[in-house]
Amino acid sequence: MAKKKDRKADKTSSSEKGSLASASRRIERARTALLVVTQLALVFVLFVQANYLSCRRHTTLDLTQNQKFTLSDTAQNYLKSLGGEVRIIMAFLGTSELFLEMKGLISEFDRVGGDSVTAEYLDLSRSRSRLAELKDKYNLRFSGDQVVILGESGRIKVIAAEEMVQRDGNTGRTVAFRGEEVITSALLEVTEQQQRKVYLIAGGRTADDLVPIATQLQALATAQNARLESLTLEGIPAIPEDADALFFPGNESDLTPRELGLVREFWEERQGGVVLFLDPGAESPNLNSLLRQHGVAPNRDRVLREINIPGVASRRSYDVPVAMMPGDGPTRDLPALSLQLTGQTQSLDVLFDDDLLRSENIRPMPLMVAGEGFWGESEFEAEKVSYNPDLDSGPPDLVFVAASVEKGLPGDAELSQGSSRLVVVGNPDLLSPDGNTSQVAADFTMSALNWVMNREELMGIAPRQPTAYTLNISPADLGLLQTLVIFVMPGMGLIIGGLVWFRRRA
Repeated sequence: MAKKKDRKADKTSSSEKGSLASASRRIERARTALLVVTQLALVFVLFVQANYLSCRRHTTLDLTQNQKFTLSDTAQNYLKSLGGEVRIIMAFLGTSELFLEMKGLISEFDRVGGDSVTAEYLDLSRSRSRLAELKDKYNLRFSGDQVVILGESGRIKVIAAEEMVQRDGNTGRTVAFRGEEVITSALLEVTEQQQRKVYLIAGGRTADDLVPIATQLQALATAQNARLESLTLEGIPAIPEDADALFFPGNESDLTPRELGLVREFWEERQGGVVLFLDPGAESPNLNSLLRQHGVAPNRDRVLREINIPGVASRRSYDVPVAMMPGDGPTRDLPALSLQLTGQTQSLDVLFDDDLLRSENIRPMPLMVAGEGFWGESEFEAEKVSYNPDLDSGPPDLVFVAASVEKGLPGDAELSQGSSRLVVVGNPDLLSPDGNTSQVAADFTMSALNWVMNREELMGIAPRQPTAYTLNISPADLGLLQTLVIFVMPGMGLIIGGLVWFRRRA
């Protein structure tokens, strides 16, 4: 009986243990299921969040060698300021040489422009019905690769593919891609009310200097839908009504009182823009009087530096490195840039904290400051020079070589009724007469012109042209390179591999 009771107790104990184990397994399965469901829910949440962020907060990276799909500051500022809607239609053959470059660039215009820009991509060999529809609606001819830009006002600009590139005259090979520059100019053409006009004021400077300066300025202006024309102030009754800005390219002769009156009336009464590149060697009391009245006083000096090397006679350096100053003026988007002014440069006294000027709603501001070690030497014609704090411009004060002036109407502190704007540079060759103007100098010049014409959306770094470079290798060097690649490098790999194998076997 005792044995039977023990066996029955053992069975009962085993049954209880089995029940406990089964319950434990069910709990474990429930925990596992709950964990899986939680993981799936978290994965779903992360998936939704990742897609939402990629849709709303996405960014793009341009990994090309020359950043050909990255829009310049000028293009981005302009696209973000667009008020109306613009459509960009790309009609290319899918096998075209420029198909990928153009599609990537237009996609970037579409992305940055947001709701203001709509892009459409058509294949000339496949989108026949859509091309016929556009042809009938806008009277277009799709005879080759081209980009069509349609403005909200009904203006249309057609750009042939060849306008986007610069080719080698001998080989026909593409050496530069001008897509961004050309499309930005076309967008301006179809959206602006009228083309801006800049007048180049000739005044005593030689034609050998003026022609290359005008050529460079015309190219810069055309890229931003502006037109450049020359103007002589002598004998004209007034500044032309279509003038938006006057540009003085380092004139060697002063303005007469009558000519100064024309410029003053254009600037103050008509609120036109004026950009002055000053010639330090010119006697310009009339022009300088206008500048002094508005807080910018050109000094009769030269910005220079003495270079002393042990064992070598000291020499002067007139090539002045300058840095752009931050602010709301022409250098707003250029504060991190620097350039070098060549030739002769004079310093400017800028009264940016003068209470009397502020009371008259006149706001002069410095734009460029000379590099360390340079000062404005008043006795620059002397054989030996040294800094004299009583006569010269320099430490501890900064040496300014460019400035801006903004003048509003009396009592209009917010400039709600507009303002007169002026930019002055104490160097005549910021646009180089030899045609070798630096890109930073060109950017500053166009930013200055756009600022005085109230086109702040076009200020900044202008579009760059991605350029193709060719590495020329002589036949002898090419043979050596082939030998290294085909025989030497593989042979070295085999030798090193054999040595490793032999060492391991040993």
